[in-house]
Amino acid sequence: MEETTVLSSALNFLSLGLSVVLLFAVAYLWSSNSRKSAQLQQIQSDLQKVKKKLSTLEEKVREIREPTVVSEVPPVEPFGLNLDEPREVRIATPLEPQKPWLNFIKEYNEFAEALASPGQLKKCEKFVRDNKLKILTYGSAMTFRPAIDVKDSIYWAFKGSGNEFAIVPNPMNPCDEELHEYGGMKEIYALNYQDGVYRKYFVKLPAIFISDPVNGWMLKDTGVVNLER
Repeated sequence: MEETTVLSSALNFLSLGLSVVLLFAVAYLWSSNSRKSAQLQQIQSDLQKVKKKLSTLEEKVREIREPTVVSEVPPVEPFGLNLDEPREVRIATPLEPQKPWLNFIKEYNEFAEALASPGQLKKCEKFVRDNKLKILTYGSAMTFRPAIDVKDSIYWAFKGSGNEFAIVPNPMNPCDEELHEYGGMKEIYALNYQDGVYRKYFVKLPAIFISDPVNGWMLKDTGVVNLER
């Protein structure tokens, strides 16, 4: 009887101890879940605040950088070139060697513009001497022969680099149908001849020939000349 009482007391004490442990466990779990729930609610609240700030910033950015809508794109010439303007002699850039005949062509055009027609033989002879030009007549198949004097010459040749020559017309000689058809003008230059007589030359690009002792004169680059009445 006494042993039964002792055993019953031990079981009651153990049961009480287990109840206390379970009570603490339940309390801990409830407290932990409560803290986690509070932390989750705080994070959600912070996210809502960040979203509101981002929305406000995006609205301000849209106000500052309002996109411009172009209804019609203006026409632009390829590479920024105006194709309506007459072709000019291109000036060399620092990366491109300057053509040795550029200054000569500038002087030639100024001289031809100021030259009275007919004649002015002495001025032409001086211009030929000053620029050390070769005076030439034209043969068939784009060949040249030395002229006797400036008056009889059809073309003038300015020596460039090496064996290259820049060929220009003698400005004393008007460009007529004979010179155009049989004097080499239409083979050597791209020009605006139609009919009749043109008395003024404006050389945009000289014809470039190579003078070879064996093969004679060989066309390298066709010239461009504007004719005026």
